[in-house]
Amino acid sequence: MKNVNDNVNKIPSIESAPAVLPTFQNALARPVEAAAITPDYFVQHYATFLPRYIAHGNPSKNTMHSYCSWIDHFIGWCLDNKQHPLAVTDYQLRLFREHLLESHYQPDTNHTAFMAVRSFFATAIHLGLISVNPCQEVSVPSATSHNLLNFYSQEQMTKICSIFEQEENLFLRYRNMLILYLMGVEGMRNIEVHRLCREDVRWDIKVIMVRGKGAAGRMDPIYPCAETFALLQAYIDAIPSDKEIKKEGALTPLILSDSRNNSLGRISRNGLRYIMNNALRLAGLKHEGQSCHILRHSCGTNLYQQTKDLRVVQETLRHRDPKITARYAHVNQQMSNRVTSGLALGRRQDDKG
Repeated sequence: MKNVNDNVNKIPSIESAPAVLPTFQNALARPVEAAAITPDYFVQHYATFLPRYIAHGNPSKNTMHSYCSWIDHFIGWCLDNKQHPLAVTDYQLRLFREHLLESHYQPDTNHTAFMAVRSFFATAIHLGLISVNPCQEVSVPSATSHNLLNFYSQEQMTKICSIFEQEENLFLRYRNMLILYLMGVEGMRNIEVHRLCREDVRWDIKVIMVRGKGAAGRMDPIYPCAETFALLQAYIDAIPSDKEIKKEGALTPLILSDSRNNSLGRISRNGLRYIMNNALRLAGLKHEGQSCHILRHSCGTNLYQQTKDLRVVQETLRHRDPKITARYAHVNQQMSNRVTSGLALGRRQDDKG
């Protein structure tokens, strides 16, 4: 491997990177002989190679966008520090980790950033450009286990719902309540609610096909309760008839925006967050650093508390790995067992003073 630091200035800054990320198909259309791939060429065109080595070779557009955004951020940090991205050391990666922490991103955001950077180096290893991943012993823990403790009880979920019930506009009332039900009762993710289309609903068998967070085209069925379907029908009946829904080719967005610039078009993910965050604030349940993903955790936690059946929770949340679902049982058991009670030094629970 040549001395990559000799060509640092040839690598473009993050501002000059292409605005449109290459798709997996476009990458395949531009094959490059492995022997011709230099470190500088890789840094400039890493997005061409990355899709072959993440998500089993079939990453979604959202995954690519997220990973490339963080890799661009990392490359920009390297250039600011006059360091070639493929020549960084373990120590410099630790400095980059400190940079992320000092930027006050959420723990899960920092974790995602390091996963992206780790995949950048892993791809370079596969291409024979480096021999060791400098991220090997450097990591940023996610806040997943902590987030599992951030959930809303059934009573709190009812309180959130009552905020939406006060809305006089029936379209907004039923739409917002439906969003709450899809996330907090049926366990759907923000992105899955965003992607829902009218064509995904099977009214005859009461099934909704969910366009998952992973590779484009994958759809999984969910089996919502009767209350969710009743709310869905009420919402559809309340959609204003004096305006036309903005279709996307052959597809009809299900959850619609009421914004002036996108009236009856597909609501954005930020729009979903705004609706839920506003309701949480009004209900006195919004806390710094928490996102509406807590509603999905609430579904998992409350469902396990009711059923004590991990298989039911796994199927409802559509976890492929049962170990992920098992965390809900662990948290529930920790809250229920209170194993230190026997060490309470003789004080009774009802003692005062």
